[in-house]
Amino acid sequence: MKTRIKYIENVCLMGESESGHSVIIDGSPEIGGRNLGVRPMEMILMGLGGCTTMDILTILRKKRQNITDCVIEIDSQRQDTIPKSFSKIHLNFIITGDNLNEKHVQQAVKLSVEKYCSVYAMLKNSVEISYDYEINA
Repeated sequence: MKTRIKYIENVCLMGESESGHSVIIDGSPEIGGRNLGVRPMEMILMGLGGCTTMDILTILRKKRQNITDCVIEIDSQRQDTIPKSFSKIHLNFIITGDNLNEKHVQQAVKLSVEKYCSVYAMLKNSVEISYDYEINA
């Protein structure tokens, strides 16, 4: 897997993926950015949420669960000292569907975060990660 980061101006960058997609990355005004795109640390959280969501959707579809919506709210804390890496991340999975089986949902969430999610696997030894889930009918 490859990616490319290209300088645009100030601290604004263009991230280009091998799959042909682009995203604007920018910093806060405090460091010379214009708030035109997501911050690098926000992208890490989005990557974690996206990875676990794809896993959960795939697992639940294989279990023939009728999912109508899946939202993951991610809350994080960063260390006060440089480098200001994440110290805690909490994932709240909100899964909506028709007649969802709670056992299947619980298993899908657990399998995603503890077995399948590559981003979780990279972060788990350096960040305290917790999770819970809600089922909406």
